[in-house]
Formats: sequence, C-alpha cells, structure tokens
Amino acid sequence: MSHFLQWEPKLSSFKFSLKNTIARRHRLLLTRDIVKNAYLDPKYKKTGGVTHKSDVYSFGVVLFEVLCGRSAVIPDEELGEGLLSQLKKSHLEEMINPHLRQQMDQEAFKIFSETAHSCIQEERAKRPHIDQVVKRLEKALDHQWKHENPLDRTSLNRLKGKNLENLKIGLNDIKEATKNFDDTYCIGSGGFGKVYKADLEYLDSSNSSLKDGVDKCDLPRKRSTVAIKRIKNQEGEQGFIAEIETLITCKHENVISLLGFCYDEGNGAMILVYEYASKGSLESYLGSSDKLTNLNWMQRLNICLDIANGLNYIHNNTDHGKQKMIHRDIKSDNILLGDNWEAKIADFGLSKFHPADQTIYASTIAGTYVYLDPEYEKDGKLNKKSDIYSFGVVLLEILTGRLAYDSVYTKENEKGIAPIARDHFGKGTVMKIVDHKIKEETDEHVFSLSKGPNKESLDIFLKIAFRCVEETQVQRPTIDVVINELKKALDSQENHKDNLKLSLKDIKLATKGFSQVNILGHGDYGNVYKGATHSTHGNKFIVAKRLGKKSGQGDAKVLTELIAAKFMAELDILMEYKHLNVIGLVGYCDEEDEKIIVYEYASKGSLDKCLSDDSLTWVMRLKICIDIAIGLEFLHGTVSSPDMVIHRDISSNNILLFDDWKAKITGFGLSLVCPANQNIADYVTDNVTGTIGYRDPLYSKTGFLTKESVKLDDEYLYLPFLAKQHYYEGKLDKLVFEGIKEQIAPQSYITFTRIAFQCLHHMRERRPTADEVVIQLKKSLEFQEDYEKWEPKLPKDYKEIIQMSNCPKVYSTKKKEELYNNFSKGILLQQDKVLLSFDGHGVRNEMVSATMFSYKNTCPHEQKSLPESRFGTVVNMLDISDLNIEIKTRAQFLSPNIVYGVYLVFKFCDSRNVSSKPVYVNLKYRKGHKSLHAYFATWRDEHWMMIELHRFSNQNEDVIFEFLLESFSSYYCGDAAVYVEAIEFRAIDKVNHEEIGKMKEVQQVLKSEFNVGQAQQLPTNFEEIFKVCRNYDDLFWLGEVEGKQLLVLSAKAALYKVSNVDLFTSKPPAQSRFQEVIELLPQQVFHLKCTIKSQMLSPVTEYVCYLVFKLSEKCQGLHCPVKVQDVYHKENNEAEFVYFITPSPSNINDITRVPKQREDGWMEIQVWKFNSTHEFKDNSLSINMKFTSHEGIMSGLIVCGLEFRPMFSGNSDDIQRQREKKERLQDEVPKPTHSA
Repeated sequence: MSHFLQWEPKLSSFKFSLKNTIARRHRLLLTRDIVKNAYLDPKYKKTGGVTHKSDVYSFGVVLFEVLCGRSAVIPDEELGEGLLSQLKKSHLEEMINPHLRQQMDQEAFKIFSETAHSCIQEERAKRPHIDQVVKRLEKALDHQWKHENPLDRTSLNRLKGKNLENLKIGLNDIKEATKNFDDTYCIGSGGFGKVYKADLEYLDSSNSSLKDGVDKCDLPRKRSTVAIKRIKNQEGEQGFIAEIETLITCKHENVISLLGFCYDEGNGAMILVYEYASKGSLESYLGSSDKLTNLNWMQRLNICLDIANGLNYIHNNTDHGKQKMIHRDIKSDNILLGDNWEAKIADFGLSKFHPADQTIYASTIAGTYVYLDPEYEKDGKLNKKSDIYSFGVVLLEILTGRLAYDSVYTKENEKGIAPIARDHFGKGTVMKIVDHKIKEETDEHVFSLSKGPNKESLDIFLKIAFRCVEETQVQRPTIDVVINELKKALDSQENHKDNLKLSLKDIKLATKGFSQVNILGHGDYGNVYKGATHSTHGNKFIVAKRLGKKSGQGDAKVLTELIAAKFMAELDILMEYKHLNVIGLVGYCDEEDEKIIVYEYASKGSLDKCLSDDSLTWVMRLKICIDIAIGLEFLHGTVSSPDMVIHRDISSNNILLFDDWKAKITGFGLSLVCPANQNIADYVTDNVTGTIGYRDPLYSKTGFLTKESVKLDDEYLYLPFLAKQHYYEGKLDKLVFEGIKEQIAPQSYITFTRIAFQCLHHMRERRPTADEVVIQLKKSLEFQEDYEKWEPKLPKDYKEIIQMSNCPKVYSTKKKEELYNNFSKGILLQQDKVLLSFDGHGVRNEMVSATMFSYKNTCPHEQKSLPESRFGTVVNMLDISDLNIEIKTRAQFLSPNIVYGVYLVFKFCDSRNVSSKPVYVNLKYRKGHKSLHAYFATWRDEHWMMIELHRFSNQNEDVIFEFLLESFSSYYCGDAAVYVEAIEFRAIDKVNHEEIGKMKEVQQVLKSEFNVGQAQQLPTNFEEIFKVCRNYDDLFWLGEVEGKQLLVLSAKAALYKVSNVDLFTSKPPAQSRFQEVIELLPQQVFHLKCTIKSQMLSPVTEYVCYLVFKLSEKCQGLHCPVKVQDVYHKENNEAEFVYFITPSPSNINDITRVPKQREDGWMEIQVWKFNSTHEFKDNSLSINMKFTSHEGIMSGLIVCGLEFRPMFSGNSDDIQRQREKKERLQDEVPKPTHSA
C-alpha cells in the first residue's frame, strides 16, 4: 500500500472562500463574485447562491478528472460543463485512460464512478454530504488494496524478504524447554492454542543490533523465562503473521517484546516467543478481592498511563513508514503486567495498518464485543479513535475493579460497563460504581500508603475516561490528550499535600499518646515511634518520627528553626523522590508546634540489627546491597534530571528492611538537593554531618561534598566487617562473616569486593557512579545464584574432566549454567575423540568417534568433515552391503550401576525425512562368535540415527567391547552410502523398556480342556449371523468375558488363498479347538481375510485381535520381524511389525509386537486393535491383514486361528481377579459343537 501514500494532496487557494458555522452550512449564501470555470456548480451560475453542496459538485468534477486521466480545463472545451452530455452520448469507460482502467478493480471502479456521478447531480439535494463521499472513497480504496495485494493478509509470503533469520528459534529447542509441551509448563489457553512458561535461550537484541550478514553464532545470546504461544490450528495463521510483522518493529517498554518465533511447515508448528510478564494479565486481577483491589490508586494510575504510552507508540511512532497501526483488540486480557506492575500491550493478531490519520472501512468486524467502538461495530468505520474507546472501557474496569462483561453490567445492558457508566456519569452518580476498596481507603486508611484518590485526581480521571467512551469517534480525545490528563491525575495524587496531612489526634491514637513502649529509636532531634491503625481490614503499622520533643542543644529559637528546616527538607524530598528503594511517606503533621513525619513500617527493622544473623544469606545480602545501590542511583539522578539528592548519612542503621527483605533508604534529615550534572565539581558546606565511620574523609576534612562522597559511605554498608588493609594484603577472607563464608561463590566474592573497594578509593574521581555499582553488584548476584543453582547439578569431578579437554581455560571462566549446558550437550575429551555428556539426572553418556574404528582396505570408505557432527569428522561408508567395520573400544566415564545400551550413530548420505517411528534397516553384525541382527534404527536427533547393538549393566569393570559390522539391509537402505559418526554408550530409559509388551486387555487363559469332542450350544440366530457357512468348524462362539462377547475364527476361515496357488497345507490339530489347522508353505506374503457381523461382538467395546500359532521344526525365514499391513483400515494399524520368535530386548520397540506363550501349548501375538462401535459399516467388519517378510521366505508357521478379545482398563490386580473369575466360571461355559 506504500505507493498509495507517496502523494499527499492538500487544499489551497482560499481567495474566494466563505466562512460559515457548521450549524448554518445548509443555508444559502449569496455572493457577487461568480468565478466561471469548468468546476462551477451550475446552480451557482444561475442564482449566485452557494451552499456546502457547491463544493461537492466541484469535487465531483475533480473525481472525473482523476478517473479519466485528463484535466477539466481544455482549450475550447470544458469537461465539467459538457460532462453530462458526453456521458449520455458515450460509455464512461471509453473516456477513461486505458492504462488506468487496466489497473482498476471492478468493484473499486464501480463505487468510485457512482460516487463521482452523485456529486455532479443538477439538484443540490441529490448530491451527497462530503462525509458520505469520504466513506465511499475509502471503501473503494479498500477494494483496490485487496485487488493489488491478494496475498497480503492470508499468506506467509508477506514475511518473505524480511530479515527474520535472527529471530528464528528451533522447534527442538522449544520442545526441550517445555519438555515437549508438557502441561505442567502451560499457563494459559484459548481458541488459538496454549501458552507455556519456560526457560529458553535466544538472541539478545537488547545488547546488540541484529545486523544483516552477521552470523547468528557471533551474536550475543541470553537465557531467561519466556512465554511461548503455540498456535494449534491454521485459522491462527493470520494472527501469527500479523504478530511477527507488527512486533519486529515495535520496541517500547509498554509493548510486549517478541523475542523470536518458530515456523516449521513440516510439523505444522507456528510458535511465538515473548518476554515473560510475571504478574499475568490485567484481566486476572479485575473483580478479585485479593488482587487488583489490593493495588492503590497510584498504582492503578501508573498502569493506565503505561497502557496510554504504549497505545501512543503504536498509533504514532511505529516504524512502518507512513502507515500507522490500529490494535483493534485493546482489552484487559491483552494488558500484561511485569514484576513492578508495569503494563505492556500484547496480542497484535488483529492489528491493522492504515494511512496516517485516515479512517478505513472494514468489511469484517474484529475484536471483543464489550470493548468494540460502537461506530466501528455498526458501520465498519475504523481509526485510532476505535482503540481509544476500547482503552476507555479498560479505564472504567480499573476504576470499578470489575470486568466490562461482569454479569452486574450485562444483565442491565449487553454492551457491558460503558453505557451503564455513561449513564451514571450523566446523572452525577458515578461514585456508586467506583471500586469500594478505593472509597474505603479514603475513608478509613488514615495512615495507609495506598491512600485513595483525592477529589481532583479522581475528577480528572473520570472526565477523561468518559470522554474515551463517547459513542461517536469525533467526540473522543486523541491519545496525546489522554496521556496529558492521566499525568495530571497522577501528579495531583502524588503532590497534593492536603492528601498527606494527618491530624495530631490520629497520630497520638496510633502511638498510644507517644508511649515509651512504642519508641523504636532515638535521633539527634527527636524520637521514632511505632504506631498501629485499626480498620475493618485489620491492623496496619506505621512509623512516626517526632521532631523537637527531646531535650535539644543550644539556643531554643535556633533549635526550633533548625528542626523546622530539617522537617521541611525531609518532607520535600520524600514527597518528590518516590521510589521502591526509598522509604515511603505516609503523611505528616504540623500542628501545635509538632513536627511529625509518618513513614511506612519496616517489619524487619534496620540493617545494622540483622548483620550478624546467620539466616541472612549471601544472596539476601547481595539483594539488599543492590536495592540500596538502585535507590542511590535514583537519588543521584539521570542525565535528564535537573536536580539530585546527596544523602550525607548512608549507614546500615539508615537502611530499613521489609517482610520480603526489600531494602529502602531512610534518614533524609541531613540530605541536600542540589543541581545535577553541573560543571562545578564540588558542593561546599560548612556543616559537616553524617555518621562517623561512614563519612568521606575528604568531606570531613574540607567540607567539599559530591555524590561520590556517598559511594565511600556505601563501602561500610556493603562490607561492614572488612577492612581496607586486609584487602590489599590478600587476607580479606579472614574478616568475612563466618555465617556466610562457606556460601559465597568465588566469582561472586571477587566481583563484590572489587567494586566495594573501588567505592573506597581515596581519589573521588576514581570512585564508580551509582549505576556502575548497580551493574557490578548484579553481576555478583548472578554469579552467586548461578553457583547455588547449577553447581550441585554438575558432576563432582567436573573440574578434573574440564582439565582433560582441549580448552580447559575457556570452560573454567564460564558460568555454572553455561557449563551445565555444555555438559548436557557434551564435552570433547582426548584430542576430540571422545564426547562425554550428562542427562538431566546426572547419568553420564559417552561417545567414541568413528575415526577410532578399524576399516579393512577392501571396504571403500573415506573421512569427511561434517558441520552437524559432534566430532567434526565422520567416516563415509560407500558400500553398505560390505561394511567390514571392526570396533574395539572401552567406556571410561560411565556412571556405575546403570544399564547402558551400545549404539551405532550414523545417517544416510541422501536426505531422509525425520520420523518419530523406528526405521527397519537390519544391520548384520558379529559380537565375538555370535552372528546378530539389529533390525530397527531410531532418530537420535534431527541429524543422526542410532541403532542398538548391545546392552549391559555398568559395574565399573574394565570391559572391552568388540563388534564387526557387516551390512545393512537393502530393503530400506537401498544402495545409499552412510556416514558413521560414533559408537555411543547411552543410558537406557528403564520405564520405556518395562512398558514394552504390556497391554491393558485381559489375557484370558484358554485351557486345553476345550477338547474337540465337547459341544457348545450355538445361538438360535446362527444362520442369520454367519449366513452361508459350509462347515460350522470354520468359526464358533466361545463365550463371554465380564459380560463382553469373545469370538474365535479358525485358520481355515481366516487364511486368504490366492486362486490356483497353494499357500498352505491342512493338518490335524494338536490340542486345538478345531478339526484342522493350517501350516504355511514357503512364501514372502500371506493374508488373513474375513468378515465379521456386528452381532458377533459386544457394542461400544475395544477389541484386540490375536493370531494363535505354533512354529514347526522346519520353520524358516521367521527369525526377522514380519511387516503387517491392515489393507482396509490403515489408520488402525498400530502393530507395523511382528515377531514370531521372541527377539533380543534391543530389537523391541514401539512398532513391534512379540509373541506370548499360552497355557494351552499355543502361542499368540497381537495383530490388530479396533472399536466395535466405530469400525462397523452396514453391520459388518471386513478384515484383510497382509504379512510380508523382506528377509527371505516364510514357512513352517502353523496357524490355529484368530481370537477377538475385549480390552479392560485396570491394573494388574484387576486383570488377575478377572482371570481367576473366568477360571472359576470355566465349567459354566457351553462346550463347542462341531458339524459333520
């Protein structure tokens, strides 16, 4: 659409203009200045009178100029004057420039031409108003846009050409972070899919510009907690694209950041990765008594201001050229809250770009009903004012503490809160819907830091909120106006002194008349008292600093003036400098010569009282130091700050601690406010103050004071038990508090002490700034938290292992988390020939490079460099039918008492699709004198396959493993060459192997007492059920299990016989229920085929079909797995391979079935599973099971028949009880009957 915006027309030449009011625009104005030209309204020519419709006529002529591609002013001809007659004589399309006509969408052309025609109607009453013209032209533009950009909103093609490579995150990385999207990581869901919370590594765009052509490996990476939105259906594709397209250019503190995305077309994956907002959505706090209603009015105002700033950014400042954005779905559920309650706008799936400051008309209305702009909902009229309306609804939600669609509102009006609030505002009863918690704060919480809104603040808020939800767009304010008004409301609340003024009576009541029992401490100019207020919400504690009521020093008048000055200075600082790490001002009292400042109560007291507490860990101490440094950084100001605060008395007793050990700076009685960033180096005072032992020596000596004076004070706070001389002598550890000495990580200790002693430097210019101190303390904390979390997860001998690598110095400088990730992926040892790795439970795995194997000269092979190999170099085997690879190796680093599998790691040289299912490859190999087969390979990762050769329990014995790899099967592998990477010793997942072969269905024991001579009573509708059966021994009804029918078919009824080809022989049975069984003749393929009527099985039941068989002494070709295909029901074909001879455990996997020995002397194997309700069509079920051997012929398989048995859910005890019950009822089962 960018070419639509390269021309910006503007009206000019107002020489003949006339002024009139909007209300009188329909009135006729008479004028003598008639300008005759092609654009003149014909009525004006005749009467000399004009209305606003005269301009509409002129504009209609301009529209035809644009449409026809030629000017109305032509010598000897006027298009406007002769237009109607020309249109009558010729078709409009004949007057249009052919080149222009070819570009036009038919619907756009139709709307445009009809609009132009209506503008030049002879009668003014028939001409449209100009706003109607605008609406029609914007509709034409919308059609033309869609015509020229058919793929713009419906295809991933829109993302092509954009530099998104650095934002791509691998699907495997996301799966690993969420444990394959495990529900324990899920934090939300909706129609689009699910949202997960996980720790994930991604490119850190905040520390580096992601430039074109820069290798992703060279860019900085970051690991943090993120939110992962997994879009499950194709309907979400448009939102997926819109979010990427929108957020890649949105960089604002109040807009959620897109950290990356994953689009994997092969797996249908559409995943967005955002920064994680720890406090969730605003919606989850509305209407809840324990969430939003615990936020004070100031916090609510800040949330509103954050949203407004974010909205201003996306409306006016996004980097999309001259196009601007409309969000279209502003609502409380799309406002996310961070650690400090900062608000961020999210979910841009419905956002729409549009020309700046223009209205567009949408054919499809999108958004959430109760938040929808009424004009947009009714007419499709969409612009920035539509978002303003939605934001106004959110403002009302925050004001009332209820969701817009709360039943309290929707019962009265389906549009929710907005129309009801407008009604209350008009009647002057708006306080009825204001959150009662706010009103209670105002009425009762005299000492509460979360005081409710003062009248001025509330009035400002109400007025702007109700302007936002006006029904028409023209009445609503711009976002700039909204921001200014919200700032006024916030400033009024923050700085209104009357709001903080407390009565002496209330303070006396809270402190029990300044009782001695309530004294917390003493100062030079008064006492500090603890107080308690009472309300329906319980007790609330405060601290009251009472100045001037302790016997003072010197002249009384001077002392009074000094106290008054300190009172006002501290009060001004606390009112102006509000921060999370600066003590909060609750209020003040200036009555009856009393000067009292009331603070929030710090439950854990001052820091100096806690320093010797063993429970105050090193991490907690670091966080306290960081809080103080951040507080100082705030007080010292930023580049844009006009003033700064020099505290002058930073000491451990002026640091207060709260329930969560949050530290706040207090004691501002000696503080000075002075100009920030001034050229004058020093601020001189003749009144040197502050606690001895914490003062800057230069300040004590000369009275020269700077903000660096505070840094020296910090040293005594950060390191209360350390001395400078011990640091320089390298004996500092002797003075470290014994309670924390063993906790401190070396790197954390080094970083901390280094910055602490920089603060102590005798030269002020060499001391760091507060922000530099914050950075270093955070680094120290990162090292400590990294050490405490990840050090225990590392192997105990990890330092020795690192020394065995080729780059021990590189590993030794890494954080423990990085080291843990390195060990998880693997560390190369012994000249990069061995890779040692650890799983999540600390179990070790080991790989030995294929370059260590022996290859016979007759075997064609070559070493090759592959970037995806862990070793960098692999061996390319060119002839897989004659490998001749000799492997002789030992494992050196494995965990004891763990069952390991020995795997060959390889891959085919040609590209193969990655699959979650095992692949049949039939690797022939020798172990010692034994000839063995490994039939199935599985995908180890996205690049490599693995196949198990052996398994063993590691007992720390020095065992040498020897293998001779001979060949791969040509069935799957063909003639393709393979890359051999390594032999891997990999711990076996015991749970998975224990589950192999387990089935939920009841294994009914069929005893041999069912002898051939016994009869069974057949059902009365036998003929109807089985239709035409030549011999009743083809099948018979066996009985019931737990009320479920069980069916048995003989082999003769089930074995499919190809015409004119004998595939089997009949023979008398041994211990069989049937008169005959069938033995398979040599062949590669055979079928089991039959049809079952629905009456034979119980309805709504899961059934398992078993093949009952034996193997003759002459059996051949059945040592390999046999492939089973359900020809009619491929979707139910769970068993893809079956074994007729039980294989080694390494050859059993999820797609194989193994035989089981029965008590009647036969064996059975599961070949099919189905549901009797869903599978039947026309009351019958056709079965055609195809068995194929790819390794020689099959012969000697003796088939007794097929058994269809119901499944039962339950544990093994339930199954055993069902089995015993069946055996007790065995005698009651009717005996089978056989017909001649």
